[in-house]
Amino acid sequence: MRRVLVSVIVLISTSVFVLPPVNAAAPKSGNKCTSVGTVAALKGSNFKCVRSGNKLIWKKVSKVSTKPKPPVIAPIPISLPVAPGSITFGNILENLDKVAQVAFESSQKTYSTNAFPPLINSTIWVGPNTVPVGPTSEADRINKAMKLWSGFNQPKTIGLFFFNTQDEPLAEIEYEKWRTKNNINEGQAASYLRNECLSNNGPGAPVDSQEPLQDCRNANAGVINSNGTAIGFFGVPNEAGSRSDAYRFGALEIHEFTHMVQTAQFVGTSQQPGGAMQQVTPCWIQEGQAHFASKSTASSTLNDYLHQRNGEALNRSTRDGKSAPRDFEEISKYLSLETLATCQQTYDWGYATGMLAVEALSAIGGIQSTMALYALEAR
Repeated sequence: MRRVLVSVIVLISTSVFVLPPVNAAAPKSGNKCTSVGTVAALKGSNFKCVRSGNKLIWKKVSKVSTKPKPPVIAPIPISLPVAPGSITFGNILENLDKVAQVAFESSQKTYSTNAFPPLINSTIWVGPNTVPVGPTSEADRINKAMKLWSGFNQPKTIGLFFFNTQDEPLAEIEYEKWRTKNNINEGQAASYLRNECLSNNGPGAPVDSQEPLQDCRNANAGVINSNGTAIGFFGVPNEAGSRSDAYRFGALEIHEFTHMVQTAQFVGTSQQPGGAMQQVTPCWIQEGQAHFASKSTASSTLNDYLHQRNGEALNRSTRDGKSAPRDFEEISKYLSLETLATCQQTYDWGYATGMLAVEALSAIGGIQSTMALYALEAR
């Protein structure tokens, strides 16, 4: 049964808090559309998505080109297949005591040797009453994440909003101003920011406009359109216990930016990037990769990494109290592609079992090999 786990990981490796796609109205002159240049036909008429002022609308056209678009080629900055290292699929079970260290060192080496990518058009808004956690700025943490994933598709424009409970209403206003200024019609409504300060904020959870805001401590990010625009919402806690969590000293921002890079690999496909990614990528690697990448990059020592990693791996459970799987049969079942359609039911296990699976893959092929999976999927 031990070999089943390795076999399933091999299968997945050879085959990601993302915002859901926005549904556009049926093609009709003046109706809203979501992506400039998109074409459609309805009842013998042809329509094209064009920009009109600050809106994207359908416009009737006489002829639509049927010339096929070139395939999306998401860049991969490493050679595939990766060269074998000290940990392989064949010997990993005999080297379990070395996996965490090898994976951690892979992440640290990748970050230290990578060059910074081209500058991204970035807006970082911090509420006037919001006190950031930790000694470094939000911009420094995001820059660290950019460097970690240098060479892969990254967002072209990002808007990041940091707020505590007092500043959440103002954050909604500033978010709408940013959307208007940048002519952005896709993405969540401003009221969605409330979810970062509510108790029921799981994947797909509806925004509860009646529940009083609690201490803001949740976050969400992803690419929202075919132009590579990404947004990130960060609830910043006031409570001392949450503010002392080592995860908030740099890892959280890297985690959420990793979600942006995951979805950025699908920019240029015919679908909304987040929706395209979720159709083919299991939940365990979405959160597992973001969690491993953030903890291993933000931690200054192996012991720091193990402290954060072990707490998650041992204590995560679903919202209805189901603990993450521990035996080989259940782990193999969870990592199987058969769970893709139902993975939202055990989403929280991605922060535990998913993180450990990505750690194993990173020990074998390096941290960049896991992002290469997304680029290959997009192709």
